[in-house]
Amino acid sequence: MSRNPASVARVAMVGPSLSGGGAERVLALLAGGLAGRGHRVAVVTIYGPELDFWRLPPSVERIALRLGGDTVGWWAKVAANVRRVRGLRDALRPLRPDLLISFMSRTNVLALLAARPLGLPVVATEHTDPRMEPLEPIWELLRRWTYRQAAQVVSVSAGVDAYFGWVAANRRCVIPNPVCVHPGPAPAGSEGSARPVVVGMGRLEREKGFDLLIDAFARVAPEFPDWSLAIVGQGSQRPALQQQAARQGLADRVCFPGAVSDPIEALRHADLFVLSSRYEGFGLALVEAMACGVPVVAFDCPSGPREILRHGVDGLLVPAQNVDRLAEAMAALMRDPARRRQLGQSAQQSAARFHIDRVVDAWQALLARLALF
Repeated sequence: MSRNPASVARVAMVGPSLSGGGAERVLALLAGGLAGRGHRVAVVTIYGPELDFWRLPPSVERIALRLGGDTVGWWAKVAANVRRVRGLRDALRPLRPDLLISFMSRTNVLALLAARPLGLPVVATEHTDPRMEPLEPIWELLRRWTYRQAAQVVSVSAGVDAYFGWVAANRRCVIPNPVCVHPGPAPAGSEGSARPVVVGMGRLEREKGFDLLIDAFARVAPEFPDWSLAIVGQGSQRPALQQQAARQGLADRVCFPGAVSDPIEALRHADLFVLSSRYEGFGLALVEAMACGVPVVAFDCPSGPREILRHGVDGLLVPAQNVDRLAEAMAALMRDPARRRQLGQSAQQSAARFHIDRVVDAWQALLARLALF
């Protein structure tokens, strides 16, 4: 395959969709970042545009295969994935990319299968902790076979990378997720807000632990009657979480704004951010909150947060899934505006290492190491 001149590469990126998840947000950010460096970027999604939430810049070509959807029965699932592999290969052939970057485990497998006959190098990116979110046995077998053929397996944290010891060390690396936070006003803080607010953000699914956050908020709510809790995102657990808040007498103090197209703007209004996840691959919302200068408290998940913040320096880490300790940490910051300001300032400085420009620099270095330009 011929290479592009100078420092320009033809890059195809594939993901399940551009729906409202964190990995999909990273796909859109990275596509725009690489295109901004002059690379020719195309994004291919398995699902159609009906699921789109994040937008791509005009400089990025978009191809939607419209091959998503649930299937029933073993043979139907096999047939659907064969169609996806063929459809992806047919989409890639005329693009003639120098490299394919794929997102999320099952799509990585499909991408590696599709690219193999084309002689196309594939970088498979992992955004979740496989130890906490295992694949079905057949998908795990396929992952272990196909990942050994990848040009590189990129994990978003060292905790995620640790799972892939069965891939050669020279074919693995860690590149964190990027944040894109433009200069803006500092968080208002409790002094400038009628009702100071704790914010949690993410998909409303069990792994994000918003039930634990509501429990922790319920324990501190009597001491802080002016504070409210906003849980930003959408997902299947929303009715259950709303019912939980109501049972604890917090229906008027816990709000669910849904998914927002500008999470940074939502975070700028936070007085405290809490990452209550049972597990994370990285913790994009945590870094975005830090980049906005918001003080943060996070569960010390098996991977992710401990690589992002330093306890007592730019945030607070508490033992994973320990609601008592989470409530104690929240209360300590809710009653101490000066401490919140200090942690928020330190967090903003610390989060600079995840800025989109630095992360794209890391991807540029990887492209160069793979001899794509």
